[in-house]
Amino acid sequence: MAKTKGPLFSNTAHGSVGGVLTYSQRPRKGIVRHQRKQSDVETDDRTTQRGYFEEAVEKWNELTDEQKEDWNDFVKDKNA
Repeated sequence: MAKTKGPLFSNTAHGSVGGVLTYSQRPRKGIVRHQRKQSDVETDDRTTQRGYFEEAVEKWNELTDEQKEDWNDFVKDKNA
């Protein structure tokens, strides 16, 4: 399924077509490149990092709505 914005062969085209071609903009021109499927190699470092994220999601889901709102407010203050 195509997910491009702008006419395909125009200077404003960007997005992916069929998960194979990716149209994007560079400072002076638009380009099309082949989007290779990336391999998912299981390394010790990746397994450890994914474990951290899984644990973080579990902890987040254990919070009450009020606690989640407090954390979201805290982050908004940090990014302001």
